[in-house]
Amino acid sequence: MPYKTGKMKGELTTPEIRKLIKAHNVLMSIKIPKGSKREDIIKLVESKGYKINHEKQALVATVKMKRKPTVNLKRAAETLPKPKTAEEKKVAKKKRDETKQKKETEAFKKRQAQVEALKKVQARRKKGEIKKPSTVVPEFETIKQLEKYFDKQIESFKKEITKFRNKIKAFDDKKQVQQERVKLRKLGNKRVLDILEANEDLFEDDDEAYERLETKYESAVEKPITMIAGNRVEELKK
Repeated sequence: MPYKTGKMKGELTTPEIRKLIKAHNVLMSIKIPKGSKREDIIKLVESKGYKINHEKQALVATVKMKRKPTVNLKRAAETLPKPKTAEEKKVAKKKRDETKQKKETEAFKKRQAQVEALKKVQARRKKGEIKKPSTVVPEFETIKQLEKYFDKQIESFKKEITKFRNKIKAFDDKKQVQQERVKLRKLGNKRVLDILEANEDLFEDDDEAYERLETKYESAVEKPITMIAGNRVEELKK
């Protein structure tokens, strides 16, 4: 449902806008880059010849073209796959876990040069001396589990923000500061925001939870990075 209060009252939530675009993609193609914020998504939609009609809860073409259909939330519900049942989600998760485990095992084995070396590493792992590396974003059963991990990742990432603050003190070029800011934002997207993308199914019936976690990230990560970079740029202007 659209926001009921606040400065965006009557406007669609970010998950609802994403849903419209997903339904649109059945016929056309608008790919949302990972980590895109509300403003980024709206600009992307407009650049593709559409606008978001919050009142009608629809994605509407701004230019009359036969190939640009109008998509509203009702049509989105009819076009997109129906939400999976608890049992279907359980089966799908089991399959994803098996696939993920298989990929991790194959990647691990590939890194080993010899069979004997592999046995030694496995023996050390069994003793708890080393842990098997993970390159896959974790998936969770509940939003509560996800949020607990999400909060830990944010707290951990704050160390990178501190490093960023100290690092740019040595910069005397505004462009350097901005480039470093972009790099840090991308790192934040990869380490933290990708958690939401990988667990998007959890938010099918709880748009507000997605919005709340996204806002939490913006307050704890995005705003401090922007403020630190902005302050340093102002210092260099003097």
